[in-house]
Amino acid sequence: MSHVLAELIQELQSGRLRVVDLTQPLNAETPILPLPPQWNNTPRFKIWELSRYDERGPAWYWNAFETGEHTGTHFDAPIHWISGKDLPDNSVDRIPPKQFIGPACVIDVSREVRQNSDYLLTVDHVAPGFSSAPAGPNAPTPSSTST
Repeated sequence: MSHVLAELIQELQSGRLRVVDLTQPLNAETPILPLPPQWNNTPRFKIWELSRYDERGPAWYWNAFETGEHTGTHFDAPIHWISGKDLPDNSVDRIPPKQFIGPACVIDVSREVRQNSDYLLTVDHVAPGFSSAPAGPNAPTPSSTST
């Protein structure tokens, strides 16, 4: 195992490095982005049982599901938009993995959302935190923050 990988594992296990999982579970109520009716819309998430240790499959439990590629937590590759259709490495299978890892700011508004499920994060909430943010080429900026 490489030294870098061993160090990554050690940092994760010690709690000094934290990975924030932003994924959300999918279900029939997962919001979708509706398009105007003249264009095809993505189907809502559907799941159905194929077998559950029964005559349909005596030794396994498994499901099938259907959904659009823009349902729930997902990544839009540049090719998704017309502005990225001619860019090199514009599809998910061509984007170098190193482009998915970098500095970030986590803005925790979980308390506010528990109090108001329609809470809206605004610039006024975010801006004060950047007055003391570290400067430099790898420092997070408001345009590169994630919640």
